[in-house]
Amino acid sequence: MKDLRPVGRGVNRPEHVVVTGDGRVYASDMGSAVAELIDEHTVRHIGQAGGEPNGIALDRDGHFLIANWGLGVLQDLDPVTGAITAVLSEQLDGRPLRWLNFVLVDSVGALWCSVSTTSDDLMHTIACGTADGFLFRVAPDRQSAHVVAETVSFPNCMALDRDENYLYVVRTLTADVVRFPIEGETLGPEEQYGPPLGDRHPDEYGPDAGRLMADPEVGKRWGMADGCAFDAEGNLWVTLVLANKIVAISPDGRATTVIEDPDGALLNGPTSIAWGGQDMRDIYIGSITTPYVLKGRSSVPGLPLIHQR
Repeated sequence: MKDLRPVGRGVNRPEHVVVTGDGRVYASDMGSAVAELIDEHTVRHIGQAGGEPNGIALDRDGHFLIANWGLGVLQDLDPVTGAITAVLSEQLDGRPLRWLNFVLVDSVGALWCSVSTTSDDLMHTIACGTADGFLFRVAPDRQSAHVVAETVSFPNCMALDRDENYLYVVRTLTADVVRFPIEGETLGPEEQYGPPLGDRHPDEYGPDAGRLMADPEVGKRWGMADGCAFDAEGNLWVTLVLANKIVAISPDGRATTVIEDPDGALLNGPTSIAWGGQDMRDIYIGSITTPYVLKGRSSVPGLPLIHQR
């Protein structure tokens, strides 16, 4: 990556970024629901979601799906009217949706979603590393939903490979990626994908972990993986939110650092990656700590998402 610069100053908590097929750039926005980032200083706010809009996706009708973190609602946003409707809320099969993290749309219109933990106490889960997250699938007609994976360790962002053979899931607390073979409307067994991307020691889980994480050097070492996206060559790019770093896992399982900003002067708290532009080499990086998104150029084009094809 090169030529990184801010765009969309004034967006609030742009955790996730989506680029449309015609080049428009959108980010989740706690000040509204979704914000269109027009240039460095121009932002158009759309809707009013409440809570903390986190992962966002575009469906086949051009509506946004919003995983609302903390509010525990999967929302549909009409970008024309700003109207928001709930697709799913509160709980699924007795499991709370409060920490709903991410939503992904596949080629048949089904929604794949992650819930990072079922505990009310988010910090306890982060400190102790409790593996009580889950994944669920919403049918294309949105009339039904079911859990497809349980006891997942803090699932966060997800991605599909080009042929949609696997669902790739970033696990934040273990700073790594796992994948699940897609078997129709459900998932097969979890498989490790690539190496660990952080270095949290086994004795760093427990009540004192919060104090440890407050040390910036410890946080950098842990990494805490967050966002992911595939490029056109099959490399899975992963953001490490506490390390201010992005790595790429190649198809043969090797991890290569793409960019690192230890002091966070420019790349700070990266949480997502999106590609766009006519050659799919414009790259956008979301963040939970900056009031803008970073835009740059990538030497490798991104894999077009369903709505970009």
